Formats: sequence, structure tokens, C-alpha cells
Amino acid sequence: MRKGLLALPLIAVVATACASAQAKGKSEDRPALMVPAPPARIVEPAEVVEPVPDLPSTPSPTGAPAPPRAPRPTPTKPPTSEARPEAKPAEPPPAEPAVPPPPPARPTPDPNAAKAVRTTIDTARGILNGVNFGQLSNVRKKAHTDAKLLLQQAEDALKEGNLAFAQGVANKAETLAKELAGR
Repeated sequence: MRKGLLALPLIAVVATACASAQAKGKSEDRPALMVPAPPARIVEPAEVVEPVPDLPSTPSPTGAPAPPRAPRPTPTKPPTSEARPEAKPAEPPPAEPAVPPPPPARPTPDPNAAKAVRTTIDTARGILNGVNFGQLSNVRKKAHTDAKLLLQQAEDALKEGNLAFAQGVANKAETLAKELAGR
């Protein structure tokens, strides 16, 4: 009990000391803060961009340089006075003959590569047909459906002549089919 009575005045003294704490000294006694001046701003002038001249037309398929284009005519304003001289209508510049772009270069399909893709597709389809779809879990049913979709994509790519894509998709379908069959 005695300890509690001694602690009470000590707490009151500490509480009042914290509440009445103030900075000692006057503002004139402290030195002023020395704030440096802001740095000078140097603004560099913007770079002037010159317009790009007209680009040359596409080269002709024969490899000969294209003929230079005639400069574009600048439009002129008719005189505003009452007496107008007779002006000839300006003839449009001769149109350049349109050269059709060359067809995209497509490598000639290798008959052996097409045969390999067809073999992979047929193998995967045979394995999938041997799998009993009804006994599969939902996850494996989805894999079965995905394998059939991959085979369809391989067929379409083979018809378009995209043998590399067709082979890759057919390999994926074959892998899925083997996993479903448990091989």
C-alpha cells in the first residue's frame, strides 16, 4: 500500500513536467537557417526538325531504278481584278502505271513433310478412337475434346500448306491421345 502512495506523487510530477516542457531560449539566440539559393535554370533551345523530302517510290520488279517524279504543282490564286486573263486548265500529271505487288514468297511444300503430318494425324486419330469416352473423368473428357480440336487445326493447317504448324499441332494431339490411352 505504501508503495502505491509513493508512486502516485511521482507520476503527478512526471506528468506535469511533460505537459509544461518548452524550448528554453529565445528565437534571437538561435542562428538563422542558411537556405541556399535555387540553382539557375538553363533552358536549351528546342532542336529544329527539317521536313523529310518525299521518299522514292518502290523499286520496280525488274530492278531498274524508278523514274523521278515530277514536282507537285503549287496552287495559284486567280487575280482579283475585273479583267482576268484566260487561264488554261491545269493538266493533271500523268499517272504512274500501277505495279501489282509480288505475291508473298511461299516455299514449295515438301511431299514427304505433308505425308509425315498426315501419318501423325492418322495415328493420333486412331488412338483417340480406341479410347472409351464414357468412362473418362471430366478432366480427361476435356483433354479428349482438346485433342480432337488440335487434330482439326492440324487438318486445316495442312490444307493451307502450313506444314510446320500442322506438324506441331498434330504432335500435341498425338501426345494427348497417348496419355488418354495410357500408353
